[in-house]
This record gives sequence, structure tokens and C-alpha cells, in this order.
Amino acid sequence: MALAAGGFARLGGYTISMSRASLDASLVFLAMMSLIVGILLLRTVKAPHRLVRKDSDDALELGGALAGALLVAAPFALRLADLAPVLVLFLGIATAFGYHSHRLTMPGLLWRTTQATGLAVSGVWAALLVYESGVPLWVEVLGTVAIILSLMLGVADVIAGFAREAVVTHEAWKRPVAPPPPALDHARFKVSLHLPCYAEPPEVVKQTMNSLAALDYADFEVLVCDNNTGDERLWRPLEAHCSKLNRQIGREVFRFFHVASLPGAKAGALNFCLTKMARDAEIIGVIDADYHSRPDFLRRLVPFFADPAIGYIQTPHDYRDYEDSAFLTACYWEYMPANKVDWPGVSEYGGAFTIGTMCLLRTEALRRAGGWAEWCLTEDSEVSVRLRAAGYNGLYLGETFGRGLIPETYDDYRKQRFRWTAGPVQQLVRHWRLFLPAPLAPAMPGWTKLLEVARCATPLVRLGAIVTGLVALLTLALGSAVGLMTPPEVPEVIWVLMPFGVMTLLLRSVHRYRLAGCDRPADMLRGEIARAALTHVVLLAGIAGLSRQPLAWRRTPKFALEGAGERPFDTARAETRAAAACLTGALLLLAGEQLWGWELAVLGGLSLAVLGAQFLCAPLLVALASRHARLTVTPEVDAPEPPRIAA
Repeated sequence: MALAAGGFARLGGYTISMSRASLDASLVFLAMMSLIVGILLLRTVKAPHRLVRKDSDDALELGGALAGALLVAAPFALRLADLAPVLVLFLGIATAFGYHSHRLTMPGLLWRTTQATGLAVSGVWAALLVYESGVPLWVEVLGTVAIILSLMLGVADVIAGFAREAVVTHEAWKRPVAPPPPALDHARFKVSLHLPCYAEPPEVVKQTMNSLAALDYADFEVLVCDNNTGDERLWRPLEAHCSKLNRQIGREVFRFFHVASLPGAKAGALNFCLTKMARDAEIIGVIDADYHSRPDFLRRLVPFFADPAIGYIQTPHDYRDYEDSAFLTACYWEYMPANKVDWPGVSEYGGAFTIGTMCLLRTEALRRAGGWAEWCLTEDSEVSVRLRAAGYNGLYLGETFGRGLIPETYDDYRKQRFRWTAGPVQQLVRHWRLFLPAPLAPAMPGWTKLLEVARCATPLVRLGAIVTGLVALLTLALGSAVGLMTPPEVPEVIWVLMPFGVMTLLLRSVHRYRLAGCDRPADMLRGEIARAALTHVVLLAGIAGLSRQPLAWRRTPKFALEGAGERPFDTARAETRAAAACLTGALLLLAGEQLWGWELAVLGGLSLAVLGAQFLCAPLLVALASRHARLTVTPEVDAPEPPRIAA
């Protein structure tokens, strides 16, 4: 509290006292700046790597944004001089960013500056709030620790966001963002395409094989490896189709392998293919059993490997046959923003990773890295860590070269996300030493170490934030109820900041969906429902990934509508219980507002209600999946699927 009473800064002859209230207007300034910059970015970036602006707009954008933010913040200042420090800090950070990074657009520069300035100001504001509130010493200590941890995570997130949001903020690129024009000359590299299968519908895999047979590339082979499928009616047709395609092509391109007992799931099948592939194949491609490849997949991407430093090339997950289903549409638009917006930006800063299908890898690099990891649920992204540690670079391109099938039930969609979330946490636990700074660990390309840690730790950070928030809320409520502290007063500026935050979040979300190709608000809403529906499984998978025990690998089944009997509150039982707990807590807070004050009751109740609404999106998505099942006719396949077991 001595800090609150005696802290001051001297600027241009003015003495500026440093108190929590004196920084309220600074937060309003930054909140308004975020909203204005969000509008500028929406206006400027119409599609990934396509800007609609002139360099002459810079001065107008900078001046207009500053003027608008200052105009809104001025009424909240105790005196206008209170806005001077944040303005000086903002311009100083903007100058530093502009000097060190010439690739940012003006709106991008303003966005990055607003985030960095907001982190600094909010940290000081939160510390002053704790020290001025008169809470017991033990609460001060806990609050200080929480603020320090939040600032550390915030700094890492701002740095990682510089790469993750590059598509939105950059106008110049050092790494390729698109394949070169189609080459007319013959192939320089022989390619071995690996197509692993397990208990797949034969007609689905045949269509994938047909698309590979149509590749307009001179020198490639396709290894179809069916592992652990007991029913011959599922794999014999694939063996016969390989022979049929070879006869049509006039030479042996397709080779089929059925391995009755092969450990390691998909990674085991891919490692098996490494032992059977052509010895002179310099490039390996991985194709999932349901993906239809574009004919120019190899011809457009293989030329990148003329650079010996390139170890792998990855293209997006993309999907087909979703348009007529509300459930599949929700899943599709939940997938696409990361694939089309986030990962290309991460690639620009050296953090590109493989995602399991429609990717190419240099054979020498893969063998040098040790092949595929059979212990990891995400053997695809894991191998890219070892490839980068071995000194190779990778690229992620935003252009779609193949489309697969979306899981047709909520349960399968949830299991897929569990695997995609737990696997990176496994990678972090196993490879954490590789991410230490040099010279404690070998150097990696670009910002690989920070970006990989940030990506893999995301579910753990999210879980930690929720737990910390709940503990803080419970501490304040109980402390007030039993008389250990006076009911906390929520600063009035919080109620002003909340609408700005909601509007900015909405604007940014709409922009991400548009950049991913989604223009319909109804589809954006469906995508958000699907994203929120995965909240519980993402948190659970983050914890599971910490276990040193091997986790069962469950494939995503391609037999349609296996879970046609899903019930919303039965299938999503865990999510429903979590939602009920959150909503009950919100009602209890509101009911006991006389014990801990109406401000804490409203703010805490609103937070719990929002979290509960996220959990409730799970049964809502199950209802969409059930409707999809009722309206869809299951296509005929050669045989019913055998019981699903972990490979």
C-alpha cells in the first residue's frame, strides 16, 4: 500500500501519481485500441497473404486509431495527464516493433503493440489493485504469485502470437507461402507414398487409391499396408484393387501388404513401410485411408526438396462431403481456422510441424531421425520435432491438396481430439530437454522451441487458468463469508472493459473464419459450438498426456454412423455434469451476494455461467450428430466393421 500511496512518475514537468484508479483510463484506451485495430485488420486482410491497402494509409491508420482510443478513454481519466504514460509506452513499443520487424502492416504493428502494452499495463494495474484492496497478507502473497505467473505466460503468448497471427499481421514473408507453379519437366525424385489402413471400409480406401493412381507425376510407388485387420472381407478387396490398378497403369505402382500382428498402430504400419519401400525413393508421402489427393500433389510439392535443408512439407487437413449436415459443418469450421490461419504463420517462424496426412518427408531425414514414434498418439507431429532437432527445416503451406472424411459421430470426433491433444503433451514430456535454450540443447530453426512448447502446453495452460480462477473465486467468497476479509469491490472499469472485450473477441473470431473461407454467420456459430463442445475433452487429454503410461491409440473409424444412437445427455454425460456444477455454482454465488457482495457475485456468476455454457455445447453437438445420423442413409460397404480395439 506504500507503493499505491507513494508511487509516482515525472513527465514533462507533471507529477503523475501511480494508483490503480489512475490506470483505469489506460486500460480503456487499450481496449478501444484493440477494437479499432480489429476493424482495421478485418478491412485490410481479405484472405491469407492477400492485403487490400496502400502504404499511404499508414499515417491515417496510426493517427485515427490513436485519436479514437484517446477520445473514448479521456472521460475515464482522473486527469488527462494520467494517459501520458500509456501513450508514451505505446509509442515506444510501436517504435521498437517497427524498427526490428519491417514485415508488419500498420494494423499488424498496432495489434502487436496493443497486446504488449496491455500486458505491461494490466500487470501493474492488477498489482496495485491487490495492494490497495486491504486484503490479508496471505491473499496479497497469493495474488502476487498469480500475477507474476500470468505475466510470464502472457509474455510467452505474445511472442508465440507474433508467429501464430502472422497471416493477419504481416505483409512480407521470408519463407514460401505457396507452391511454385506446376513444373513441366520430369520428376527429379522418386516418391514412395505410404497408405496405412486398419479395418477400413474397402470402398473408401479404393477411392483413395484411385486418386493416387491419377497423380500426374512420373516416378512414384504406393504402399498400401493393412495392419491387424482380422476380417479378410475388409482387406482382400484392397489387395485385388492394387492388382487392378497396376494392370490399368501398365506397371507395378501399387504394392499391398497385410500384416496380421503389428504393434505400434499407425506408426507401426509406417515403420513397416520403411522396410519395404523402394531403396531409391528419396521422398516419402503419407496419405490417410480416406483422403482424395489432387492430381498435382506431387508435381507441385516435390520441387521444394531441391533444397537439401528441407526435411518435410505439410499441407492442411481439409475435408469433403460436409455441406449438407449441420453436425459435419460445425466440425469442419472448427477444424479450418487453425489449418488455414494459424499454422501457416507458425511455419514462417520455423515451427511448421507435420499433421499426419498429405505430407512429404525426405527419406534420409526420416531415417536419420529414427523413424516414426510408436509410443506417441501423434506420431505425425512428434517426428517433426526430431527432424528439426536433426537440423532440417519444414514448411507448412495453406493450400489444400487433399480432402478426407469427418468423423460422423460426436464420440468419434471427441476421441480424435483427445488423440490430437494428448499426443503433443506426450511430446513435451518426452522431449523437453530438446527445447532448452542453447547451449543446453542443440539449436533448432527459427522460433521452434518456444512455438513447440507453447503449442504442446496449451491444454495445460488452459486448465491451469481455469483452476486458478476457480480457486481465486472460492478464496474470495469463503474469506468474505467467514469474516477473514471484507467483501472485495470490483473496480467500475471492469464493467466498461467487458463489452469492449466481447466485441473485439467477436470481431477477431469473424475475421479468422473469413480467412479460413467461411462467410456465413450460421456456420461460424456452428464452428464455435463445436470448439466449445471440446472443452472438457481437451482439458482431460492434457492431463492424460502427462502420464508415463502408454495411452491406447484409437483410430477414427470411417464406417458411417456407427454411433447413430447417440443421446445428447448420455453421450456427453461428463460435460453435462461439469455444466451443471458450473451453473449451480453461479446460482449459489448470486444467492449469497449478501455474504460476499453483489459485485463478486455477478462477476463470478457470469464467469461460471460462461464456462458452463461451453460445457453445454457438447450435448448440443451430440444432438446435431444424432440428427445427422437420422437423415443420412448409410452407404453400402463390403462388410460391417469388426469390433473397434486399440491397435
